[in-house]
Parts: sequence; C-alpha cells; structure tokens
Amino acid sequence: MKHAWGWLLLAACGGSSGEPLKGSIAFTYGTSMPKMTVGSAVEKKDMPGKMVVQIGDDNVDCGTDLDNSFASGTFVFFTVDATTPSTDANAAIAVEHSSGGNISLNEAGGNLTIDTVMPRVTGSLTFETTDQDVGTISVSGNFDVKRCF
Repeated sequence: MKHAWGWLLLAACGGSSGEPLKGSIAFTYGTSMPKMTVGSAVEKKDMPGKMVVQIGDDNVDCGTDLDNSFASGTFVFFTVDATTPSTDANAAIAVEHSSGGNISLNEAGGNLTIDTVMPRVTGSLTFETTDQDVGTISVSGNFDVKRCF
C-alpha cells in the first residue's frame, strides 16, 4: 500500500521525468508558457570537447540527446565547449516543440553565458525569435544542470 501512496503523491505533484533543473528559466512559446523543470548536459558525439546543454518541460535526463533526436515536449538546447566557461553574444540556440506528432524546430542567435562546466553546468541565456505559426518564442534566465559525462 505504501507504493500506491508514492505514485499518488507523484501524480498529485505533477512531477516531470528527468534530471531536475536548478535555476529559473522563463519560457514563452506563442501564447503558452511551459515550465522548464528538467535539464542535462551530454557529450556531443560528433564533436570532441563539446557538450549539448538541454533544458525542457519533461523527458530530459542523461540519456537524452536533443541534438540528434526528437522528444515529446518543449525544449531549449545549445552546444558549448565542455572544458571552458565562456560568453557568446550570438550563440546558436535551438527551441523544439513536439505535440501530437507535430514537431517545430526554431534556431536563432542568442546571448549565452556559461559560468561553470564542472561538476555541474551553470549559466544564463537570453533568446528571442518569431515563428510564423506560433508567434514570439523567448527564453531567458539562469540554469544549473547535471553534467552527464
């Protein structure tokens, strides 16, 4: 019976699946405002010394690689140096939204700062673009995600 209570509490809290995101990311996707709750940093398979930082509203953990696959939910991700903190005023930042079998991917330049790369990846970002179907897409705030390699 104690296991049933655990599942009930998880359902009541609306828990998301993945590595918990620390920090505060404000995300606007047209008229919706998905809550970013999970994130991770994984090694970029085809670029030694680089990593993909990925933040989402669900389904982001150490086994996720948004740079090479699609998942269900709303995500922001970008590639950075895996060894050195840095700042880039025009970093390539991607936003993916998947719902009901439809996938939308937008990429544009944004302001990105990586403060630490070990043992966790921390930093801040500001990104805004316009999608002809969705409207304004914006992401801003601080993040702290688990480094998975």
